[in-house]
Amino acid sequence: MVALSPSLLCIPCSEKWKEKEEKLRRTIKQVLPCDVTLANPLDPLVLQPVDCVVSTYCLESGCDDVPTYRSAVKNVGSLVKPGGHLIFAVVLEETYYMVGPHKFDCLYLTPEIIIDAVKEAGFEVLWSQALGFTFPLAICDAKDTFFIVAKKPSESQ
Repeated sequence: MVALSPSLLCIPCSEKWKEKEEKLRRTIKQVLPCDVTLANPLDPLVLQPVDCVVSTYCLESGCDDVPTYRSAVKNVGSLVKPGGHLIFAVVLEETYYMVGPHKFDCLYLTPEIIIDAVKEAGFEVLWSQALGFTFPLAICDAKDTFFIVAKKPSESQ
């Protein structure tokens, strides 16, 4: 898990890539091990809730079934402060992926399963979209990539 400053989210496109890299390196506070199957995924650390958690192609690899996935989304969501956001990039309908010669299992997910899990975790879905990516079968059997942005309601709501 990477904790980021909110200012990183507003990098103008006109900045040079080297400057972006330097800004990212200055902005990252810590890189922490994370176990999404735990109620506190950062156990034994206990941290203050954060503005945003981003997960890219992780939960579907770390969960064996849909109930575990739902629990993992809730666990990761517990790290977000009220008014904060979850941002996920997820592969759809994938059962395996390759890393070199090694084959790894992946949880078969649909947009409906992902959206339901995010809502069950107490978040409001602000935006979601499948992007129509195709993948070579030599790499994985995913049918698409799905992005979702969700907001945890403020405590006053």
